Amino acid sequence: MPEKPLKIMLSSTVYGNQNTIEAIYAGLKNYGYEVLCSHKGTIYNIPGASPEESCLAAVAECDFFFGVIFPHYGSGITHREFQQAVDLNKPRGFLAHSYVPYTRILLKDFLFDGAGNRTAFALPGKTTVLDDLRVIDMYNLATGHGQPLSKRIWTQEFHKYELDGAPFVQAQFGDVERFENDLKRLSDGK
Repeated sequence: MPEKPLKIMLSSTVYGNQNTIEAIYAGLKNYGYEVLCSHKGTIYNIPGASPEESCLAAVAECDFFFGVIFPHYGSGITHREFQQAVDLNKPRGFLAHSYVPYTRILLKDFLFDGAGNRTAFALPGKTTVLDDLRVIDMYNLATGHGQPLSKRIWTQEFHKYELDGAPFVQAQFGDVERFENDLKRLSDGK
C-alpha cells in the first residue's frame, strides 16, 4: 500500500481571490498532495467546533503550511492560522501579492517607530490596494520580520498568479520526492 500523500494546508483570505486559490489548489492536487483548504471544503469540520477551531486544527494536522497573502484581510481566521503555524513551528512557505510588500515599504516610516515596533498608525479607510494594515502584520509574521536573517522565511511575491506565482508553486512543489525528502531532513534536524 502506498504511503499517504503529504498534507499541505493552503491558507488565504478568499473574497475576490477565488480563481487564484482554485488554481493553486488544482496544481497542488495534480502533484499528488492532499490539500487542506477551507474554500474547497477539504478541512474537516469538527462537530460542535467553530470554523476557526476547525481551521486551527487543520494547521496542526498538516505536514506543510502554505500561506497566500492577498491585500484584503478578511475575517481574521487566516491571520490566526498564520500565527498557529508559527507557534507550532510548522514547515511553511508563503506567496504574497506584490501590493503587500510594496505598501509595507511605502508606509514603513508610519507603521514602525525607530526601534522597529508597530505604531498605532491606521488607514483612514479601505483602499483598492490594501484594505487593512493587519495584512502587513501578516506579512511580517510570515517573513519573520525582526528575526535574524537565518530565522526568516522566504515569501515569494507575485502580481499576476499565472505569470509570476504559478512558476514558484511549480518550482516549490512540483518535484514531490525532493520536497518530501527535504521535509524529512528538516524533521530529522539535518
